Amino acid sequence: MKLLFIAPYLPSPIRVRTYQLLRQLVRLGCKVTLVALEDAPLSESLRTELTDLCDATYFVPLPRRQANLRCLTALPTPKPLWVAYCDTPLLISTVQKLVQTEQFDVAHVEHLRAATVRVALGDLPCVLDAVDCITALQRQMFEQSANIGQRLLAWEESVKLRHWEPCAYADYHEIAVTSQFDAEALSALGTRPQIHVIPNGVDSEYFQPNPQTIPESETLVFSGKMSYRANENAVLWFAARLWPRLKAEHPNLRWIIVGSEPSKAIQALAVDRAITITGYVDDIRPYLSKSTLAICPLQIGVGIQNKALEAMAMGKPVVCSPIAGRALVEATHQGGIIIAESDDAFVAACLRLLREPERRKAAGMAARQFVEKHHRWDCAAKAFTELYARAGAAW
Repeated sequence: MKLLFIAPYLPSPIRVRTYQLLRQLVRLGCKVTLVALEDAPLSESLRTELTDLCDATYFVPLPRRQANLRCLTALPTPKPLWVAYCDTPLLISTVQKLVQTEQFDVAHVEHLRAATVRVALGDLPCVLDAVDCITALQRQMFEQSANIGQRLLAWEESVKLRHWEPCAYADYHEIAVTSQFDAEALSALGTRPQIHVIPNGVDSEYFQPNPQTIPESETLVFSGKMSYRANENAVLWFAARLWPRLKAEHPNLRWIIVGSEPSKAIQALAVDRAITITGYVDDIRPYLSKSTLAICPLQIGVGIQNKALEAMAMGKPVVCSPIAGRALVEATHQGGIIIAESDDAFVAACLRLLREPERRKAAGMAARQFVEKHHRWDCAAKAFTELYARAGAAW
């Protein structure tokens, strides 16, 4: 199968869904031509890896100044900023030339940010990996924003997206998302193509328990890109509402916050010597290995949480909010993840795991077993090849 794969960002171990799907699709025999917006400096090692992996690669520059200008000019129009930022004519023209000069069996388009490229694909069967329902995400950002400017912008975006998102997806043959919540949210907007749930996997060979590391007895870990508003919101929420209560019960408790670009508000938490802010790290596994348990207190979120999957693969129990855990409800039956419905429940779950080593060990083992069985990238890639076949048959 000759596949045209279009992404609005560079596939990388950080952009894990596109990166891992590409690797697995190639292993399944797909001949991939990758077109990706170069939204960040491309390291030589990643360039080499993607070039070696794919039959052909086209990295389309996305100058930040031009992207910001497109967003500015989009403000008084119906176009959401989520779309305007990546809606560069160079991406459209690059795809048009490829479709006109080469024979592809199907196109795989990643995310709402790239969905406008559909106009360049002509009669080619097209599968969209929407990943999440962005309208639902933006609505939550509006509801949770305390800053008046952020709140107004989130409101405007949510209003625009409510109409734009289903219209942008209308001409795709098949659509995939990472969770049932997102499928239902898109359906509620009137999205017409059939929506399929293909959850994220986790690289369980890379993320696995390290028998040489002895976990610390009283250490919480939270990981993620800290410049992402949902992660910042989660950290500050937990710090204000739950951390003092847990410290009162466990004075020696430590909390490690792992992730790039922490805001000044997050950095200010380090005034408490029990809180460590790492900033960017090359490898989060050592921090997961030495932690007692992982927390995921998101108050804003869609899709499935990779931070939870990675911690589970490392054999760590995870205590999470209902928003963070709604794509992993089945894991609660095995005990690998605990979904806390209230502040009191969150504190109680953490305290039980901190105080009961055997319960913690059993939960960690259950977490590992669950992701090994239910969150495999090879299964996700195979599900996409089935969507490609469906799209081709419909065409």
